[in-house]
This record gives sequence, C-alpha cells and structure tokens, in this order.
Amino acid sequence: MTLRDRADAYAVLFPDRPPLQVVREQARDVIYGTWLGGQDYRNASKFYGAYPPGYLERVMALFPDVTPSALPTDVLHVFSGSLPPGHYERCDLLQPAEIQADVCELPNIILNWRPRLVIADPPYSAADADKYRTPPLNRRRALESIARITQPGGHLVWLDCVWPMHNKQQWVTVGRITLIRSTNHRVRLVSIFERVAA
Repeated sequence: MTLRDRADAYAVLFPDRPPLQVVREQARDVIYGTWLGGQDYRNASKFYGAYPPGYLERVMALFPDVTPSALPTDVLHVFSGSLPPGHYERCDLLQPAEIQADVCELPNIILNWRPRLVIADPPYSAADADKYRTPPLNRRRALESIARITQPGGHLVWLDCVWPMHNKQQWVTVGRITLIRSTNHRVRLVSIFERVAA
C-alpha cells in the first residue's frame, strides 16, 4: 500500500476527523496529521501511561493490509504494559505478556517470526521509567533491536514525546502525527517508520 492508500483507509474509518495529509519531504512521501483525543478521560486500564482511548483503533486504520488474526500474528506490541491479550503478541519487561523480556533482547528471542507491524509506547523519560520500575530507555538500541526482528517493508509505530534517534539504514520515517489527548496532557508524537529492505 502507498502512504496515500493508508491515509485514505484512515479517512474511511474516521470520516468526521481531520484527514491525514501526504506531503513530500526530502524527496519522499510522509504522512502528517493531528489526532485530538477529545474529552474521553476513561482508560480501559488504570495502569500509568496506558494507551489513550481510541488510539489503537486509529493506528490500525492505517494498516488495513495487516492481519492481526493471522497465525502467526502480524502484530507485536512492545512496552505493552497492561494491554490485554488479543490478536497480537505482547512484549513487556515486568507486566504479563507472551514475551516477558527487555525489548533489546528480542533479536535473541524471536528467531522464526517477523512481525509486519510493531507498535511501541515506551517510557518517555527517566521519571516515567521510575514509575514503571524499569531502567531508563535507550531509544537508539531499542529501535535497532526492533529493526532486527521486523519484516523488510514492515512498520514501527512509536508513540513518544520525541522523534527517536534511529539508523537510517534500518528505518525511514514515513509518518509524523501529533497526538493531543486533551487539556493538561502531554502532547505526543506518533512516529511511523518503515523497515528498509536489506
């Protein structure tokens, strides 16, 4: 699918939301947009830092070609926290998950499976890591590890307060979406990366 196809697929499922734009940036297409969460303050989980309501539905709207119910699944959630079991695999260091490990260890654990879509919501700061009782995140190492297990042409959707450092031989940025949950919440960035074919 092209990025225009992905933006159009999102518009079909969210016709009342502002459309995503596909713009040329340094000779390549990139999706840009803003997602406003609105006044729904309820989370399905009381876990600190859980996904905002509706976030995963918006992400998955961009990837109608990914089949979560396929076996093995096409989708891996890293830093999965309290995300319940579903048609995906989860990886978390402390919380119950199919893969209970540090994300940087994934290349030593996942040997015969390559997800097409990895969705990540890491601790954004050292203070956040303290709340989770985990070590501070090394973003560069995490993205390198995720690249090693992701299918060429696959995608990583990374939710954070920064655009993370990454190896351009592994990842190309194909999306930047601002996520505004509501007033008095951190404004976050949804960075979408495509795995470069080796």
